[in-house]
Amino acid sequence: MHAPSRRKTIWLFATVYLVLSALAVVASYQFSLRTGLDRLAQSGGVVVEQSSDRLIAQLESYRELTDVLARHPSVSALISNRGSSEQTSEFLLRTALTTGAKEIHALDAAGQVMASSSLDDVPQIIGADWSKRPDVIAAQTRRMGIFHSIDASGARGYYFARNVLRGDGSTHGYVVVKVNMEELEAEWRIDETVVTFFDAAGVSFVSNRLGLTLRRDPLLERVPPSSFDYDNRQLRPLPEHEVANTAGHMLWSFKDGSAMPDKALVVSRNVPLIEMTARAFNDAQPAFSEARLVGALTAAVLSLFGLGFAFFMQSRARLSDQLRLEAKANAQLEARVAKRNAQLQQAQDNLIQASKLTALGQMSAGISHELNQPIAAIQNYAANTDKLIERGREPEARENLTLITEQTQRMGRIIHNLRGFARKETEPLEKVNVADVVTASINLAEQRAKTEGVDLLVDSIPNAWVDAGHVRLQQVIVNLLSNAMDAMSETPTKQISVSLSQHREQVQLVVADTGPGLSDVERVFEPFYTTKEIGASKGLGLGLSISYGIIGSFNGLLSVENLADGGAAFTITLPAITRQEAAI
Repeated sequence: MHAPSRRKTIWLFATVYLVLSALAVVASYQFSLRTGLDRLAQSGGVVVEQSSDRLIAQLESYRELTDVLARHPSVSALISNRGSSEQTSEFLLRTALTTGAKEIHALDAAGQVMASSSLDDVPQIIGADWSKRPDVIAAQTRRMGIFHSIDASGARGYYFARNVLRGDGSTHGYVVVKVNMEELEAEWRIDETVVTFFDAAGVSFVSNRLGLTLRRDPLLERVPPSSFDYDNRQLRPLPEHEVANTAGHMLWSFKDGSAMPDKALVVSRNVPLIEMTARAFNDAQPAFSEARLVGALTAAVLSLFGLGFAFFMQSRARLSDQLRLEAKANAQLEARVAKRNAQLQQAQDNLIQASKLTALGQMSAGISHELNQPIAAIQNYAANTDKLIERGREPEARENLTLITEQTQRMGRIIHNLRGFARKETEPLEKVNVADVVTASINLAEQRAKTEGVDLLVDSIPNAWVDAGHVRLQQVIVNLLSNAMDAMSETPTKQISVSLSQHREQVQLVVADTGPGLSDVERVFEPFYTTKEIGASKGLGLGLSISYGIIGSFNGLLSVENLADGGAAFTITLPAITRQEAAI
């Protein structure tokens, strides 16, 4: 083939190859983006469902309180003119302080207020006519009345109303319980994903971001705002945004300075029990970043392939230059390999850290519960202290302050354990007491175990010293405990046994469960191998593979076997060191 013809062929091939490569890069970007947004939508659906269930559960206690008070003798006596307004108001105030309700009111059959927990603050409330309120109207038909609105100061309230029955079954009064939504939302502030609940007027009445409450979305408006006694001057529009449909998903782009993510994937769900629409605004930026990375990697791979083929074609045309080009290419390849090895090492370190954070994610519900309990207790004690000081009951107020101190110390211990576990360890091996690591790991996992009804049985010696990394060893143990709880999700008997012992020159830690066991013991430490169903897996099948490598880096061994009575047992074997060596 002549040189002009050869050059023409090469240029034609290069043009076609570039066009196909560009199409491949675009296709890989779009596929990765669609996959990432699909995962984000699925995750957002879970967040919306969990947030809805949490709100319903929080409101349910006040619904039950309304039912209980509607049958209480003190309320019935007042409505039957056998009790005084002041005594009943005092009883309602004590009940409100005990249960955390904002206000509690007792109404007569005409819908007029006879007693109120806020009598001391608002004495003119006695005699107020609430007969036209939607919750009271609903209670007249023997249904649980539900209503929400805002007062003149902009404070939001959620109301439950229930009728009080006479002995013959007829209605002769009502009980109304008001819930303070800001106190309810206080437990949600630490949530990563923005979640907002819109009512039938298209107003965001509940949100885990305080700045997003009382915002209007005309697209969700089914009734006028006046239906909930809203003052239009108290309502604001949603933050400025643009809506686009990308890869079959609705994406909202917000301006800088908003509480919303810059680019959010919106997942909505109707919640009939509270007559609201829940919306989760999931940060979509990671999905776009991942898609760009995939596109860039595809372009890099295709570019390398094209360059390789170009080199091959050039080598046939110019054999004399082959050795020079080959030497140059080898030098470049060695540099790339060195760089890629460094990148792979960094990726492995990041993957280990991600696995550790995944374990924290699996325990997030328990951790949130552990933190929310003292937070809620502190709020109640603080509110009660304020009331006690107003009433001159200083000794009881001091007791509440002592209880608040104890709750803050409890939160400090929880956060100390979490910070130690989430730390990214880069130090060389050190002297580690495995018994201390086991204790710290149990502390992290025990709340999830309690939530899922799992019994943790620990049999540990006080000292078992090895050369290892404290954080990485803790990561392995937490991963084994988490996997064991995942495996027992469908079993009637849920029990995890943790046994630490030392035999001569070896320390052994055994984590055994009562789950169904492993279907393929030989493949359990292979990367990307998992026994969890698609959609239920909380990882990529890398946890045990990473754990195996971590224990190997300690010159130890991670092994597994199925137990005869059911379940599986993972054994960590590490070389032991003496206490004298550990003290050096």
